[in-house]
Amino acid sequence: MADSERVARQVGSAIRRVRVQRRQRQYKVAEAAGISRRQLAAYEHGRQQPSVAALAALLRVLGCSAEEFGRHLGPWGCLS
Repeated sequence: MADSERVARQVGSAIRRVRVQRRQRQYKVAEAAGISRRQLAAYEHGRQQPSVAALAALLRVLGCSAEEFGRHLGPWGCLS
């Protein structure tokens, strides 16, 4: 598995983890972030990596700072 695929999976897992911890429904988060539920599902399953703008919108909707999100990423992700 390429590093980019690992990062996509790690970012997606972190998005899902934050969303679930905050007890938010996938379709509501997607709608508030301006993306489709299908797109959010693709991010959460690591099939696609969100753009910086999409990730920023998701974090805003979830009320999650970049610092907090970084703690969910583990060794393969980096926001700096």
